[in-house]
Amino acid sequence: MIDLQNVSIYYGKGRIIKDVNMSINSKVLLLGPNGSGKSTLLRAIAGIIPYKGHILVDGKEVFSLKNENILSTNLPEAYVLGLTINDVIYVYEEIKGIDKELVIGMLDKMGLRSILKKKVYQLSTGQSVIFRDVLALASGAKIILLDEPFENVDLGKRKLLAEWIKEYGKEGIIVTHEIDMVNYFKDLSTYLIFEGKIYGPIVAKDFLESSIVEGSVTGNSLLTFEVAGKKFSLIRGNVGRRVENLTSLDRLYTLGE
Repeated sequence: MIDLQNVSIYYGKGRIIKDVNMSINSKVLLLGPNGSGKSTLLRAIAGIIPYKGHILVDGKEVFSLKNENILSTNLPEAYVLGLTINDVIYVYEEIKGIDKELVIGMLDKMGLRSILKKKVYQLSTGQSVIFRDVLALASGAKIILLDEPFENVDLGKRKLLAEWIKEYGKEGIIVTHEIDMVNYFKDLSTYLIFEGKIYGPIVAKDFLESSIVEGSVTGNSLLTFEVAGKKFSLIRGNVGRRVENLTSLDRLYTLGE
């Protein structure tokens, strides 16, 4: 379980994440536009950056986790950049107990066996994302944190990647700003993040089938959130702007203009 208690994250004098309280004991989606704080929150949960408040992973403060294969992530900060892909796999086999053959098999299915002799910094952006996704998924960890796992990944490979994300790990957070990718995870609880504030949860299927209207709505509202000082509501029906037509959550900043 991931338990966030009054978590705030600061950058300079600014507060990027604002008093987040949430408990996660399954796989969930975290959706938000670029710059909303999604990756920052994931870095804190992974123990990569400092935070105020408490982040507990299976009852332990995340910074106190030492050599425990409870949690894995695809965040680039977690990987050594000066090694070949083969060497990185070997290192993680030794220290994390990942299944080397599983990793290589997954890369092979993605058509990426040829990258094994390359160094991490020599990979294309899409190759790097897939490699980090595969390492996180094949780690054997119970909790998997995935930051934009589909970004710059070819459309033909996204379906297989989504199937793996559903298969591996018991709990975790899947961060994305691409609304069309939510179609692969319609049964998951979904949280929205805007300007460092968390809203939800809402079932992904309900989110996809909803519309967005300006203001607070009573009775028919699934969720109310605030963007750039304006309140918006997710409602059932076809009134307003359909979520499924937005493509990316970055477009939410144009609502009400």
